[in-house]
Formats: sequence, C-alpha cells, structure tokens
Amino acid sequence: MPDSLRFLLVLGVLAAVGYGAVWGLASFPPEQSEVVKPLPSSRFDN
Repeated sequence: MPDSLRFLLVLGVLAAVGYGAVWGLASFPPEQSEVVKPLPSSRFDN
C-alpha cells in the first residue's frame, strides 16, 4: 500500500509541475519585437 501511495504522490507532483508550466506559458505571452533585416542593394538592381 505505501508503494502505491508513493506512486500516486509522484504522479500528482508531475501533473502539478506540468500544469504549472502550461499555465505559466499561457499567462505570460512573449513580448513582440520588430525585426529589421537590411536588404543588399544588389537585389534592387535589375
């Protein structure tokens, strides 16, 4: 009986950590930043 209780406790802790990670990712979205990439002048020469 103690082994099954320990197993359920480990599963519960893993589930709580997984739930916390998903909640954290959903609650704090990444900040948007503008990406500026210079184009070489050879691309405009036709």
